[in-house]
Parts: sequence; C-alpha cells; structure tokens
Amino acid sequence: MTEHLIKTIPVSDILTLSIFDASQKIAGDRWQVTLIARMPMAVADFFSDKNPVDPPAADIKAALGDSVAWEIIKQRNFIDAREKDAVLQQLQDVFETLSVPYLSHPKFPRKFILKQFYAHRKLLPR
Repeated sequence: MTEHLIKTIPVSDILTLSIFDASQKIAGDRWQVTLIARMPMAVADFFSDKNPVDPPAADIKAALGDSVAWEIIKQRNFIDAREKDAVLQQLQDVFETLSVPYLSHPKFPRKFILKQFYAHRKLLPR
C-alpha cells in the first residue's frame, strides 16, 4: 500500500498527527479510497522512571519500544474515479472535525500508551 502525505497537524508542542492518502485503483474506474491518520508518541516524553505512580518508563519501553503510534484507517470501497477526491476530502473533514480535538487532549498520549502497555502485558504468558 502506497501512502502519500496529505497534511500534518500539530496537536501539541511535541505531537504531530500525519494524514495520508493510501487510495488504490481496484477495477476499471473504481477505487478503494483510504485515509490513514497516524500519530507517533515517544514514551520518554510522557513517562520517566522517577514517578512512583506510573509503571517505569524502562518497562514500557521494553514492552512497546521507544515510540508508540496511534493509527486509524478509514476506507470506502468501490468509489467511482470521478468521486474519489470528494470522498477522500469528506473522510478527511469528518476525521478532523471529530478526532483532532480528542487527540489534542493533554491526557490522551499518556492514557493511550498505558492502555497499550497493559494490553501487551495481559497477552504475555505468565
């Protein structure tokens, strides 16, 4: 799948949301219109080993790596080639209206990283 960067949106001083077009032609004049939104978050920006309430940053990094990415994919199938750009723009507009305020919340990165960390730990054999 080829991705073409459409737009970047700064959601905080240290986080940037990237929006990609990953649409592809499927048959004749029909397209699968795909919008991908991705926001990488460095664990070190939100966790340290000094905070006794949180899991140590070293444990989080060991489980998830130095960076964790939030990602969502929005797709519409069998779109006429003449409507492709309008459908992609609609996906982008709806996404930006509904999701960017949520992703911009100051608590989002920490909660997302913790959720990924606890989900990872739950899947590990004991």
